[in-house]
Amino acid sequence: MGMTFNEGEKKISVEIGELVEADIAQVVPILYQHVRNRFTDEPEEKEIADIQRYMRGGLDEYKRVRKYLVAKSADGLVLGCMAYSCPDADMVRHLNIPDDGKTVELLNAFVTNEVFRGGGVGQKLFEAICSRARAEGKTMLAINSGPRYRLSWGFYDKMGGVRAGLILGKYGKPGISDAMTWRVKL
Repeated sequence: MGMTFNEGEKKISVEIGELVEADIAQVVPILYQHVRNRFTDEPEEKEIADIQRYMRGGLDEYKRVRKYLVAKSADGLVLGCMAYSCPDADMVRHLNIPDDGKTVELLNAFVTNEVFRGGGVGQKLFEAICSRARAEGKTMLAINSGPRYRLSWGFYDKMGGVRAGLILGKYGKPGISDAMTWRVKL
């Protein structure tokens, strides 16, 4: 039986910091929990490998380097991660983002199932991303989330995101692979 950190919606104590190489091995099982084909529930092996490459500083398909933060329990157990970078071309078009370098995009937001929903880990990671972005002079956080994560869309509403409509076909076929978008003023 796995550890349950959020019994009774109790917030847990976490430390937020920059991801280091030693954290990646602990993040991988979290990726396997969430990065799954929404039709077959099989792990998306290539996507999981790509995320690990991004964590090590590899460029993504938009030639971006992603900056990762991790949440750890008091005993050093990785509970989740989030990243940010400059917004991709679809987000720039959809949100009509000016070319002033003041916007970042939230990427790869994952929290272990043991604390998923109610433990406060996602909120602390999100707040840390916003704080880091503000410290870098950013004024807006752009977010998109595809249908695989539809049950988590309310999280971005709760975090103060203002819905900005769907990017049709962002993750495949329009109508079944659309991504909801949000803006968060920093």
